[in-house]
Amino acid sequence: MANLEYSFMARELQPIVHKFFDQFYELDDGRFRLKFGRDIIIIELGTRFHKTKYVENAPPATAFAMKVRKELKGKRLTELSQHGSDRIMVLDFEGTQLIAEMFGNGNLLLVREGKIIAVYSKKRWKDRALISKAEYFFPPSSTKTLEEIFEDNPASAVGAALRDLDIGMTYVRTILKAAKVKDSKNVDSLSDSEKAAISESLNGLLSRLKPGVSYDGDSPNSFSLCGGEKEFPTLSEALDEYFGAPEFVQEEAEEKESNSARLERLKESQQKRLDELTEEEEEAKKCADFIYSHYEDFEALLQAYRKQGIKPIEELAEKRGWKLNVREKVLEISA
Repeated sequence: MANLEYSFMARELQPIVHKFFDQFYELDDGRFRLKFGRDIIIIELGTRFHKTKYVENAPPATAFAMKVRKELKGKRLTELSQHGSDRIMVLDFEGTQLIAEMFGNGNLLLVREGKIIAVYSKKRWKDRALISKAEYFFPPSSTKTLEEIFEDNPASAVGAALRDLDIGMTYVRTILKAAKVKDSKNVDSLSDSEKAAISESLNGLLSRLKPGVSYDGDSPNSFSLCGGEKEFPTLSEALDEYFGAPEFVQEEAEEKESNSARLERLKESQQKRLDELTEEEEEAKKCADFIYSHYEDFEALLQAYRKQGIKPIEELAEKRGWKLNVREKVLEISA
C-alpha cells in the first residue's frame, strides 16, 4: 500500500472508532489480526492494513500477542488516524496507542504517555530506538507541497521530485500522464502551464479516488484508487480481492473464544458494578444505624433550630467539636 492508500484507509475505517477492543492475534511473521466484535483488521507489516472478511487459523498466542491483549483489554478505540502523510497508522485506545509502522519491513508497537511498553521488532538507529521503555518518536517526515517541490528540486527529474508528495509512485505517474508531462523532464525546465497542469491533475486525482482491481485473466494483478477493471465500494474489499482468501479458514473454536471473551468482559463489568452497589449499601446502612442510635440528639437539634435558629447549634458544635458550615447550614457530626 502507498501513502495515499493509507490516507484513504484511515478515513474508511472511521466507523470502527468507539468500538471496544475484542482480540489480537499474531498469525505468523509480521502478520496480525485485530478484532472489534465482527470487524476484523488485517495488518501485514510493510504490505497492507485494512478491514477484511477473511478469518484464518491463528497459532497459539505469542508473548507479544499476550502483552497487547493485556494492555488493550476492556479499552475502547477512541481514535484511528494516519500520522501525517506517512505510512504509519495510529490506533488510540483511551491513551494507549497501537502504532503500525508500515514502511520498509514495518513494525508494531504499544505506546503509552510517549513510552514504548511493547514492540514487535526491536530496532536501533543513531537517533531513534524502538525498544521497551524507550521514548517513542515518529520518524521524520519528508512530505512536501507541490510548490515546495518545484522550488527545492530545480535540477531533478519531475517524476523523482514528486516522490516528496508522499502519495506513491503509481499515482505520481498517473498525475504526470494526465498532465501530459514526461517524468524525465527536469523541474527547472517546466513551463508555468505544465506546472499548472500538474497541479490540476493532482487535485483531480485526489477528488476522484475510486478503489479498483485489474486482472491478468482471472487473477488480480494490481489494485488502485484510480479504479480498475472492477471497482469496489471500499478499498478494504478491493484489497481482499487482490490478496485473496487465506489458505486456512478459521476454526469455530476462535468464534467461541471471542464470545467467551465478550462474556468475560460483561461479567467483569457487572461484578464491578455489584461491588460498587455493595459498598454504597454498606455506607447507607452505617449512616442509618448512626442516625437511629442518635435519634433523640437529632430531634433535639431540629427542635432547637426551629425555635432559636442557628445560634444554639453553633454553641453545641463548638462544645462537641463538630464541624458547622453556617452559610450552607451543614453540620458534620462525628461518632
